[in-house]
Amino acid sequence: MVALDRQTGEVVWDTQTEFWEDGYSLTSAPLYYDGLVITGFAGAERGIRGRVKAYDADDGSLVWTFYTVPGPGEFGSETWPQPDSPYADVYLYGGGSVWQTPAIDPELGLVYFSTGNPGPDFAGYVREGDNLFTTSMLALDVHTGEYRWHFQQVHHDIWDYDAANPVVLFDIEIDGEPRQAIAEASKTGWVYILDRVTGEPLIGIEERPVPQDERHLTSPTQPYPEGDSFVNQYIDIAPQGYPPLVNQGRIFTTFWMEGTIMMPGPFGGANWPPSAYDPASGILYVCANERPGLFRGGEMDNHLPEMPGDSYIGGFFGHVDFPNHGILAAMDMHTNTIVWRQRWQQFCYSGVLATAGGLLFTGQSDGRIMALNSSDGSTLWEFQTGAGLNAPVSTFEHNGEQHIIAYSAGNLFAESPRGDSVWLFSLSGTMDEARPQDFEPNVAEPVHQ
Repeated sequence: MVALDRQTGEVVWDTQTEFWEDGYSLTSAPLYYDGLVITGFAGAERGIRGRVKAYDADDGSLVWTFYTVPGPGEFGSETWPQPDSPYADVYLYGGGSVWQTPAIDPELGLVYFSTGNPGPDFAGYVREGDNLFTTSMLALDVHTGEYRWHFQQVHHDIWDYDAANPVVLFDIEIDGEPRQAIAEASKTGWVYILDRVTGEPLIGIEERPVPQDERHLTSPTQPYPEGDSFVNQYIDIAPQGYPPLVNQGRIFTTFWMEGTIMMPGPFGGANWPPSAYDPASGILYVCANERPGLFRGGEMDNHLPEMPGDSYIGGFFGHVDFPNHGILAAMDMHTNTIVWRQRWQQFCYSGVLATAGGLLFTGQSDGRIMALNSSDGSTLWEFQTGAGLNAPVSTFEHNGEQHIIAYSAGNLFAESPRGDSVWLFSLSGTMDEARPQDFEPNVAEPVHQ
């Protein structure tokens, strides 16, 4: 992490946060608040132990660390293998990536973030228990890093259902009572809406029995939020050439090395692209994908990585030759129900920006920036940028005029055309559109062996 003088660009301080050779990565922008610079670390597929760190903004010295996988004797350690287990050291490689920049409530003095899946991803038998604090939403004291509350979205996750979408803080009236809320759209296809003071659900979330496989030491129940899912959570008919469906390919179906197809897959639901909230309407706008996965895993030669940074997934990321679609969904946070949805031919990998003027801005993998009517999703205008517009759109005011800024560069997971340009829009803009590149959306993908 590096601090620069904003006037001269000179280095004020730099600090080695972690080492990439050990599997760690920084996938989000650092957050400044009240003299602290806060960041989370990712790398769960490389055998890391997730963490969030706060540094002194003046000199880069470490102020506090919170581990998203607790150590022996710490709160939450009872949800991991115990000291007498042959897998007692698995917590050191237990995952819990923090993919996104945290959020702050300055009045409550809390910092909020969500976490990724436990490690190894697809082999539950080495990590008996619910595996806190993976696939969870958490709140910490921003000045000390002390634990305040958590909510786990998936117990003992064996499906790579990271909570990778940025958390959103907002105030809302529910059942006639003003509430301080936090919400996160997940790979599961649900939005989880909690009280950001206590971590308790504001809209009901019920623990329901789910299919079991003793080889994975699966959790007997999983949380089911009331309301609607913004993507489909099952496949009714198996694609040609694939094994018959088990449990209709529904979410939380179990699997082993022979493979099971289900929806959503690890690249479905809501991933990194951020959601947007409209405080006037109480609607959350979610950029997601309907993509099944072929889940295969469970057996491993070694239960711990042989070397730091080794791949540590306990199975395979399997893609399915199946129609894949982007989903743009408007979700009413008063009831957690769908207001409207769109199904795209292309993946939705740009995120959403909502403005007070009743507009939504989002990007398409073929290079178009789109302005939509937030009330129904209808297109108002579009503009071709020449490369996949897969980064979030931002807005700012300059000299009394609103501007929209967008980065056009493409994306590995969207398989979109590459580029490297920044586009600035205003009502007085005069530039012509760029020439689009050839793009074939959602080409069938091979199964990864």
